[in-house]
Amino acid sequence: MKHICRLSNIPTCAQTEGLCTSIATDLQARYCFVLAFFSDVFVPLIQPFILVKASDGISEDVES
Repeated sequence: MKHICRLSNIPTCAQTEGLCTSIATDLQARYCFVLAFFSDVFVPLIQPFILVKASDGISEDVES
């Protein structure tokens, strides 16, 4: 792959700072709470229903 030129030898670090790392305002705390609620509670509750719907759609396509 001679057409690719290397920019550096050291890989860049991933971004470690996020929305909930340093909460400074009340609005940011609310956003962090909503984000945590969706990712920890809402998504695990809804995920089985999504998988059932996806498997139903796949089986209907195969039968046709």
